[in-house]
Amino acid sequence: MNATKDTINGLKVIAWEYAETPRSKPTDRRYYEEVIKVLLEDNSEVFACIWQGCEFTRDSASGVWPHLKVHKRKDKKTSSASPVNVSDLSVSELIGRAQQAETYRSQRDVAVRELQKATKELAEWKPRAKAAEKQIQTIRSAFSAVA
Repeated sequence: MNATKDTINGLKVIAWEYAETPRSKPTDRRYYEEVIKVLLEDNSEVFACIWQGCEFTRDSASGVWPHLKVHKRKDKKTSSASPVNVSDLSVSELIGRAQQAETYRSQRDVAVRELQKATKELAEWKPRAKAAEKQIQTIRSAFSAVA
């Protein structure tokens, strides 16, 4: 869809605000960080990506949200994970995240042990493989001299 700084789809932008997420409640408003709701001169509303130079718009915020991963891929190499603001999470969400973190920690520990075992085995097998390669080369040399 065609969007510029002051117009979207050929209509003048009257106002914009951050779009509310589906989890937003009248007593607890929640907003997308990178999706805006735009009011156009014909009193229609569209939702747009907030990234500079991006012209992506949709009729719903949920249509714009998946598009944002296009911009994230570019930043992934240079940025690290940002800390989570836990003050916005419920107790059940915090417990769920803590349990998931414990699961990840256990999986990481298993993977580290497997890596250590494989590294040790590699250290044991590598000299044997090198010796076997030398023996094979010696046998090939002997056969090529006979042939």
